[in-house]
Amino acid sequence: MPEGGDRLSARSRRATLTIAITAIALDSALLGLIAPLLPEVAERTGAGEGALGLALAGYAIPIIFVSIAIGRRVDRFGRRPFLLAGLALVAVGSALTAVSESLPLLIAGRAIQGVGSASSWIAALAIVSDLAPAGRKGQSIGFALAANSAGALAGPAFGGVLGEELGFAAPFLIVSGIGLATLLVGWFVLPRVEPAERRSEEAALKRLRGLLAVGVLPATLLAVGGAASLGAIDVVIPLDLDERFGLAASAIGLVFAGTILLDALAAPVAGAAGDRVGRRPVAVSGLLLLVVSGALLAALGGLGGAIVGLAVYGVAIGAIFAAAVPWLDESFEEFDRGLAYGGLNVIYAIGYTIGPIAAGWLLEFGSADAVYMVIAVIAAIGAGLTARAKLGPGPPLAPAQLSSAR
Repeated sequence: MPEGGDRLSARSRRATLTIAITAIALDSALLGLIAPLLPEVAERTGAGEGALGLALAGYAIPIIFVSIAIGRRVDRFGRRPFLLAGLALVAVGSALTAVSESLPLLIAGRAIQGVGSASSWIAALAIVSDLAPAGRKGQSIGFALAANSAGALAGPAFGGVLGEELGFAAPFLIVSGIGLATLLVGWFVLPRVEPAERRSEEAALKRLRGLLAVGVLPATLLAVGGAASLGAIDVVIPLDLDERFGLAASAIGLVFAGTILLDALAAPVAGAAGDRVGRRPVAVSGLLLLVVSGALLAALGGLGGAIVGLAVYGVAIGAIFAAAVPWLDESFEEFDRGLAYGGLNVIYAIGYTIGPIAAGWLLEFGSADAVYMVIAVIAAIGAGLTARAKLGPGPPLAPAQLSSAR
């Protein structure tokens, strides 16, 4: 194991996983932390809805360009230095966002956050995969994804409540402090290991191209689509609830918070189900739930309808990523795990860049209901294609199905 996971004591393993899971949750929280504050950003900067989508996507855009290089170096030099460096950049970028008074400065802070989160997120997920017990990778990654999804949905809740009660800067300063505290603890907790054997450039790039192989492509598209829908929801829900109901930032944050528990419960359950029955059935189930969620958000009026739709969305997105990420992980060898998560981070960032920008454009020229229905239609198409796709690596069939297949 690249990180010497088999040599760690049970106590060190738990401590290492705690730091990794904390970093994953913190990184994903940064995606939507600013979402409930977008109405305030618009007032402060005079930005239109299209520009607000760019402000949200500013976090993800640099991730596209740095993740592959970071992933390869995580494999070469170890997980520890990149997890710690990423936390430091998250703290710096969050502090810069907190003091920003203009849209360009805010986007710069978000970009620094993005680079930092790329580093720590890739290293942290590689650690979780390194330490996963045999035959339970999906479940282990599911717990990490529960933290990832909870962070992504808790970010708006956290930002909304604290932003309204303590001011715009408060959420970002608190995140900066959490990043520094996690960095300090991680300095003493994370194991120091020898660098892994260097893989050839050609071999590494060949493994990366595997993300577009026929058997793995469905998982790649699931990750892109899931991230795009999450970015769209992060833009549309705050602006829609503000326009329709005049909700304050704290109330918008609490609406997001209502989906966290279901999302966090769904990911490990779906990951374990994928270990037993295969990734594809779990992915199709998640996509069908996404169809239901989009239809509910578009059809149900009132705040209660929005809460119901978001609750279904939380379960759906947890299942989708709990299927897609282990599917992608299993297509790589253990010494390429950092590269695998670098590739996944690029995929995720592409989706999260497309989602907010497209949603902002649809809001400007259409309506929130149009965004919800577009999500539902794309998810329905994705469910049909995934159900018919060639099986990828990993345990695509349950043990009983494998026996009958032979």
